[in-house]
Amino acid sequence: MKTILTIFLLVLLPGISPGLYAQDKIDLLMLNKKYQEALIEIDRQIEMNPGADLYYKKGMVFNNLQNYQEAVKCFLEAVSLQPDNHSILSELAESLSVLGNFHEALGYFQKASELQPLDLSVSAKLGRNYISLKDFKSAYACFSDIYKRDSTNVFWNRQFAFCAFKTGKKSEAIRLYEKALLQNPRDYSSYFNLVHIYDKEKEPVKIFNTLTRGLNCFPGDADFYAERAKFMFETKVYEKAKSDYENYFAAKGDSLYPVLMNYGISSYFTGDENKAISMLEICLSRVANDPYVLFYLSLSHKKRNDFEISEAYMNAAIEAATPAYLPEMYHHLGQILGQQRKFQESIAALRKANELDPTNAEVLFEIATTYEEFSPNKTMALNYYRIYLKEAGEKGRNIDYALTRINRIKEDLFFEE
Repeated sequence: MKTILTIFLLVLLPGISPGLYAQDKIDLLMLNKKYQEALIEIDRQIEMNPGADLYYKKGMVFNNLQNYQEAVKCFLEAVSLQPDNHSILSELAESLSVLGNFHEALGYFQKASELQPLDLSVSAKLGRNYISLKDFKSAYACFSDIYKRDSTNVFWNRQFAFCAFKTGKKSEAIRLYEKALLQNPRDYSSYFNLVHIYDKEKEPVKIFNTLTRGLNCFPGDADFYAERAKFMFETKVYEKAKSDYENYFAAKGDSLYPVLMNYGISSYFTGDENKAISMLEICLSRVANDPYVLFYLSLSHKKRNDFEISEAYMNAAIEAATPAYLPEMYHHLGQILGQQRKFQESIAALRKANELDPTNAEVLFEIATTYEEFSPNKTMALNYYRIYLKEAGEKGRNIDYALTRINRIKEDLFFEE
């Protein structure tokens, strides 16, 4: 009886609308996350008196349930009843964007932003939608306008920095990313974005400092170690590269192919041939014909005086190599064959290296010394020393030795006559 009286009073008392009571009930159900009950109540109200606010709330319930397709249907119904409601337009656009329908979302975001130009959150969503469409020029204009009105929002500043980079404004992007990191040093991805920009700008010191700052903020992070190791490797600071790769593995980083290869090559250059071979053999088991891996396996075995194995790997590297790397590979093969006293094969390989890259005059010097070592007739050695002097000019590393040997061979040939 008491319940019936309460309902009767709510209906009849002046100023209290049954519709308002129903709306409050829906809001309360949504607030308490009783979404199924809220949907039932909304549908009941729509049957009696369909309105944009009810379809809007139904769309919001489906949003909370992550059922974005149904949410879109509801928001479209709401928009058909209130086409200039910026809140409905914004939610419709956001749901379309979540579904990946960026082209459809664009018009609704634009209209919502035009209706409420002071609502920067809608402007930012429009900017992000432009980014998803890879229209970075429009996205830059959007976030630039936002920045003029509010430069304190770190999230928006990061979007602005990204758009500045994508539109070629690298200096502005650097300034914005540095500002974002100053405001929020735990902004993980901005360190990497900043590093990539510094890489484009050829700023090695800033790359190293940024990665080190990141590691100080995220100590023991595998991705930071991997990125710094890669940087050290590419700048040929192999000792530090090797150390960072080891830290990467200690931090449980994945055994990715490029990481294993670079770690193996770094180990070779730092005198740890055994480690180099063990890493590069793992790479070889994954990719059988990578010329880099074969090449450095050959050099690692060469350092251990395993010349037959080294020869086999170098031949395999040559077969797998693209033309750009062949001259150096034939050069090393010539040296490997020479160390096995396979002099004729060594000279053939060195000649091939010279044929493929005539600019490396030192190969001519090695041909001359090889001829001098194995051939009783020193005329070929003499000729190649002379060719070496001519081709190398003042830049030759072995000019003095070549001149000494030319004079000595001339004397020997004179006495033989």
